[in-house]
Amino acid sequence: MKHLGNSRALRSGLLIVALLPAAAQAQSSRGALITSINVASEYRYQGVSNSNRNPVTQASIYWWRPDNFYAGLFLSGVDFDDPGHTSYEVDLYAGRNFDLNEKKTRITLEGMFTAFPDEHVYGPTYNFLQAKVAARHTQDKLTLGVVTSYVPEASYGSGVAWRVEGEAAYALTPSLTLKGGAGRRWIERGYDRSYWNLGAVAAWKTLALDVRYVDTNLSRAECGHRDWCAPAVVGTLTVNLPPL
Repeated sequence: MKHLGNSRALRSGLLIVALLPAAAQAQSSRGALITSINVASEYRYQGVSNSNRNPVTQASIYWWRPDNFYAGLFLSGVDFDDPGHTSYEVDLYAGRNFDLNEKKTRITLEGMFTAFPDEHVYGPTYNFLQAKVAARHTQDKLTLGVVTSYVPEASYGSGVAWRVEGEAAYALTPSLTLKGGAGRRWIERGYDRSYWNLGAVAAWKTLALDVRYVDTNLSRAECGHRDWCAPAVVGTLTVNLPPL
């Protein structure tokens, strides 16, 4: 499971970027709220299933500000098949974007707290703090991004965790984008892992369908003798609500 080894990669990044023009039209001095609801065939984190290979419902609230500060809330169902029957995750995050090269390049600094409010586990908590630095560059139809993160104490006493991840996106048309990514995570107590994904995102009005092939280098034994690290095709349907 993700947290018994260590929050997400470039969190819904391109979907949020796509909504920013609409947010700019609705902006006030306090910015705008961008909300979305997802239905996913399963919740994969760094290649590993966080939902026991089952479908989940997710929701996101993103507060966009004209001065490039932002904050957000992400909710997702989880299924770790643990004795306490932990059922959902809450991510609270905030950060600042720095735009360079006429906004073609963006540097992001972010802090995030991930919590599992209904966990009932013995010993260390699943909850953890994370600091992230990300960079993204767009040139014509191609967008390249990289993120690195640091967790001082990963879930369930797993110790220090580091991650480096890259992602590429190419806009074939205004409504169809090819996407792929790969990353590596190092953890103090547990198994280091590499993971990757390849797929596409199709958008139509307020809807977006993301379909990815996802895999890791972890064996079944390294994955707790479960199929959570096995290759899979993961689909996510997102409904983007009007900015407030």
